[in-house]
Amino acid sequence: MDVVLYPDPILKKRTEPINEVTEDIVELSQEMIKTMHRANGVGLAGPQVGISKQIIIVNPTAEEGNETIYLNPKILKRKGKEIGEEGCLSFPGVYGNVQRSTWIQVKATLISGEEVTFEAEDFEARVLQHEIDHLLGVLFINKIQPVEQIAIKTQLKELEQKYESKNENA
Repeated sequence: MDVVLYPDPILKKRTEPINEVTEDIVELSQEMIKTMHRANGVGLAGPQVGISKQIIIVNPTAEEGNETIYLNPKILKRKGKEIGEEGCLSFPGVYGNVQRSTWIQVKATLISGEEVTFEAEDFEARVLQHEIDHLLGVLFINKIQPVEQIAIKTQLKELEQKYESKNENA
């Protein structure tokens, strides 16, 4: 399983909910965990592996075995604001400062099928917001501070050219 790179159209699409936890969904989640660790990430969303489903893997500590799988996550409440640097596995080498809530309340389904409502703050909240945005087709580059938007234009152009030449040769 590979990470889908910008500007692949799947990254800008809203994803479909997962209605039941099947063996395929469990297998998908395990492959996503392996892919995330191979890429040294702390989070990964379905669209980032070419799957337009509402599944995210979150691991703010980056320690193997510390991952949580969430299906159909929704942010119910938000508090506080903080600007912090973010990157994304689908945008190698691109970083920028993004404003996020410092505290969130989330409702989701675990891979066990159990529905949970929980709170997250600081870095964990940032990771969750970033991954949930992916499920909505929202990319972190659209939330980067305006001054930095200009600075990343060249990097985005390079990613677009790589994507085009890869697809022309496919």
